[in-house]
Amino acid sequence: MPPRCSVLLLTVCALLLASCAGTPDRGRAGRYALDSVTAKCRQRPELCAELAREGAVARGGRTAEAVASATRAGIGALRVLDAATDVLVRQELVACAEHARSQVLIDHMDGKSPTPAQCNEVVHDEKSDRRISRAMLLGCLMHEVALACVGERLGKRLPGRFSLEQRYRYDRQSRSLTVMSKEEVRSLLRLRCGEELRGTLVPDVVIHSGDPLEVLAVYDFKFPCVSTGKVPSWREYEIGHPYQRKTQADLYQEAFGVIPHRVTPRIGVTE
Repeated sequence: MPPRCSVLLLTVCALLLASCAGTPDRGRAGRYALDSVTAKCRQRPELCAELAREGAVARGGRTAEAVASATRAGIGALRVLDAATDVLVRQELVACAEHARSQVLIDHMDGKSPTPAQCNEVVHDEKSDRRISRAMLLGCLMHEVALACVGERLGKRLPGRFSLEQRYRYDRQSRSLTVMSKEEVRSLLRLRCGEELRGTLVPDVVIHSGDPLEVLAVYDFKFPCVSTGKVPSWREYEIGHPYQRKTQADLYQEAFGVIPHRVTPRIGVTE
């Protein structure tokens, strides 16, 4: 961790601890729950996952997540969805992918599919105030629409059992996962410590048991600018990245213990 980031993060942590201490009920509940879980885990490691869930404190999100992630190190058994839920999820994701592509093309391309030349054009992205390719712009917009669609549809059909763009820290050495809160991510970016996010995993859609660390299925949307009828490749990490020469699929399967799937308009769900 860069020295500047360490000092700033230690300061932030000190302030957070001080604020918890100023609220007796919350402070005691969080501390006692953590102490209890930690002590019992040392005595009975096989009970750690269950104890972590019981010791989770609603307002102590990061504390509960830290305990849960620490106790799940090495848990990578292959998990699968039941058949009915699997069919339901796939249908909803495909519907959202088709809706996203159609809506964005109507809004930005008069409903027409872009040509290869149009995909390669450099355009201005108002949201980021950057110059990017039209392919990247359309892909980002389609992702936004698709995720909003999934949130609405699965919110009704599978409430509490899915996450959208949930960020995870993954330790390859210990094979452990940590759920990162949006507040933690924003704090790192605000402190200009974005390098701390390097190597984290952010699947588009995660289906889980109700606990984001108990992953049952992982899906990523793929929106190729030009429709070729071929399944888009998984992105490969560049040289110099902690996961260099590996693909997203490689890391998702390694970290979550499930075979990840791509969701592509006009193609559907594929591995």
